Amino acid sequence: MNKTADPLYYSQLECPVCKTINEFENIKAGSYTESGKDSDFRPTGRAWLNFEYNKYNPLLFFIATCKKCFYSREFNQDYKNWQKDASFKTYRLKIIQEAHLKDLSKSDGIVRLLGQHINQGKHPFESAVIKFLLAIYDLKLQSRPPQLDIGRYFLRIGWLFREKNESGGTVVNKGSGLFIKLRAENNDTRLSLPKIEENMDGLKRMIEHDFPLMFGNVPDFEHYIQSLRQAISEVSLSVNSLITADSKFLQVITDTEKALTGAEPSSETAFFEFSSFAEFLKLIRELWDEVPLSEEEALLKAAQYYEKAYQGSGEISQGIQQVQAAYLIAELSRRVNNNENANQYFNQAIRLGREITMSKGLDKSTVSFTKKLLEMAMDQARLNKKESEGVAS
Repeated sequence: MNKTADPLYYSQLECPVCKTINEFENIKAGSYTESGKDSDFRPTGRAWLNFEYNKYNPLLFFIATCKKCFYSREFNQDYKNWQKDASFKTYRLKIIQEAHLKDLSKSDGIVRLLGQHINQGKHPFESAVIKFLLAIYDLKLQSRPPQLDIGRYFLRIGWLFREKNESGGTVVNKGSGLFIKLRAENNDTRLSLPKIEENMDGLKRMIEHDFPLMFGNVPDFEHYIQSLRQAISEVSLSVNSLITADSKFLQVITDTEKALTGAEPSSETAFFEFSSFAEFLKLIRELWDEVPLSEEEALLKAAQYYEKAYQGSGEISQGIQQVQAAYLIAELSRRVNNNENANQYFNQAIRLGREITMSKGLDKSTVSFTKKLLEMAMDQARLNKKESEGVAS
């Protein structure tokens, strides 16, 4: 490769978690061009000046991942200057450091499993997705995770899946969005079942250890303790039955989705020791339910976190940023067939946008940008209405 045409330059940065000195890639200004954007702001029509880099999405270099401990964070000026960030060092670093290294110490921990499967040269798409997942995982270690940043990262994972699909990967049928919503509705119940099972184990330990110490001399103690054992056993059997039934239910959802949407098995190639990247992600999702397996699942997650940020986290400022956020929640909701939610937020974006364009004293660039957002919101709102009517019929 002609080094003078190399679009990357490198800078060193100490990892705040393990103190390793890393060398991270930076993209030189003007190294690639983009000719358009999707309705959810994904850049399109990308072309690197050095054609050898055309297989790389710039998002591969968006997140910096430590080569030793796999701590991951958006590679921006804030991260580059983390040693001067008193707030980060005082209030967030210790919590993140302890939790991250604790998970890393586990042979089957999420951090280790994800980090050890990064290979940017051989698996650029997969490595980019993994780095975003690691960054999300590290953000969620904070006592007050930034909902907006988590939403931004899930959105970009969705973009990566879309580009992969467009370049010849497995196409995800749009009708699958209804099944994604069905799984999401079932998710809270499914996640609570193991917790109930764990509570039952705790109760068993109390009955077998604590009760005899305190009440062992009470007449007929064994009669009453046996009643408690029997009651606990019945609850445990019921929970086990629910777990089994839920597993069958999820399989029925998968089978029904294939039958109704025509979804075909993936034709992905091997990924490390796995038959495909999809199989790898399925394994990680068994450990961490936030992991998306498709573009639509990633966009659904993005919409949920953007909505949390919008509804009161204080992360979104009033004005143009509020209009953008409302529009994006609406558009992402539309893309995953949540048409009712999409309609609600399109209306908010349009109302807020009109208020801004009618305000006095704003600069022309703000008004111009807001008008473009308004046009997009009205266009996509009309499309959402047509799509919802199609579903209803």
